[in-house]
Order: sequence, then C-alpha cells, then structure tokens
Amino acid sequence: MKPGDKERRTKYDNILQRYRSALLRLAWSYARDSAEDLFQEIAMALWTALPQFRGDSSERTWAYRVAHNTAISFMTSFKRRETREQTRGDLPDFVAHANPEGQAIDRERRDRLWTAIQQLPINERQLMTLYLEGFAASEIEAITGISAGAVATRLTRLRKKLTAQVCGEKEDLQ
Repeated sequence: MKPGDKERRTKYDNILQRYRSALLRLAWSYARDSAEDLFQEIAMALWTALPQFRGDSSERTWAYRVAHNTAISFMTSFKRRETREQTRGDLPDFVAHANPEGQAIDRERRDRLWTAIQQLPINERQLMTLYLEGFAASEIEAITGISAGAVATRLTRLRKKLTAQVCGEKEDLQ
C-alpha cells in the first residue's frame, strides 16, 4: 500500500457515505434503467479524481461536478451503443423521501414529474436535478460553468414548463 492510500480510502468512503443517496438520485435522473451502472461509474470517477481535489470548492460541489460530468459521458456512450425508447416505471426505492411530508406527496404526480424531467434535454435535466438537490445558483454555476444569472433564468423557465406538463396544462412547453 502506498503512503496516503489509507487516508485517500477513508476520505473516499466518507464522501460516498455522505452523498450516496443524492448520487443515486442523480444517476437515476440521467439513466433510469441503468442507474446502478451509472452510479458505479460515478463512484469510480470520484475515486480517480480524489487526488486532484484541491478544495477550491466545497466537497459537495466537487462531487456533483464529477458525477455530472461522468453522467454526461455515460449517457453519450450509452446512446451511441443503444437507441432505445424510455419506458415509464416506478421510482426506485432510493428516490423515496425520508421525511413524512415527502411521503405524503401523491405518487402519481411524483411519477409524472420524474417522467417529465427524464424527457428534458440533458442540459435542462442537469440544471433541474441540481436544483432539486438543493444547490444554489452559484453552486450550480461552479458545477456546470453556466453563469448564476443564466441558471436562475433557465430554472424559472424549467419550473414553469414542468408545472404545466405535470398539471396537464395545454400551454406551449417550448
């Protein structure tokens, strides 16, 4: 074992433990049917990238940047390998909300929301997933490279678009 490997392993285990649920949700938002495979790719990318983490951003922001970049690469490769139609399925167990308020959300509406998010173009899906994970516009800027002002504008449009779609309004969604 090289010097520093034990420390690296401990730090990696802590990151994975802290962000596991959120990273699984992120993986699911990109690749519903291959979420576990994508999560494994993300875990490997975090391990590989850990020595380059300098602390310029928060650990959470860094982990999401690595995860999103990995997800984009994964989806690009996946689409090249296979062209398939998305099927509508139930949300996996790891997406279930841990608090009573989250559990009270109507399952049909939640399914429609996630289906609508899954149908968004990948750049919009990325912004919405980060927003739903509780990232501020400035943190999303650090992850995506899109200015905080543009993030806020795009999120406003996306929320309106998704609300209309989930609520079944006949408004122009483009």
